[in-house]
Amino acid sequence: MTTKNYTAFVSHSWDYDKQLKNLKSLIEKNSTITIDYSEVTVDNRINSEQRDYIRGVLKKRIISSDVFLVMAGMYTSYSDWMKWEIETAKKNNIPVIAVKPRGAERIPVIIQENADVIVGWNSNSIVINIISAIENSSV
Repeated sequence: MTTKNYTAFVSHSWDYDKQLKNLKSLIEKNSTITIDYSEVTVDNRINSEQRDYIRGVLKKRIISSDVFLVMAGMYTSYSDWMKWEIETAKKNNIPVIAVKPRGAERIPVIIQENADVIVGWNSNSIVINIISAIENSSV
């Protein structure tokens, strides 16, 4: 079986950086795909405080991604950056996959209204939906 390589932007909260790392580890457990990640992290920041500049950099990364993953924690409701990232992905026809953090019972409205699919904290489910979303968006 051939391993497919994709680019993903993961919208997340820096306050929950461990969830991002855990998500990446979960995806890496599945050997059918590899992912190059393009999001901005606590360890890989944009060296600017200019909002328009930051948005420009983020937009380039989002629209050059094959898929947009978003951590579907309730904190998303309170993050203007995450809301903007989701809206940017949707406006540019990037497939949006929401991943429910382990144990999460509620999903923010912004995610319910914009996610193409919402998946649980399961490696196979996440990977299958990444492949499906990308293949369906390129048709």
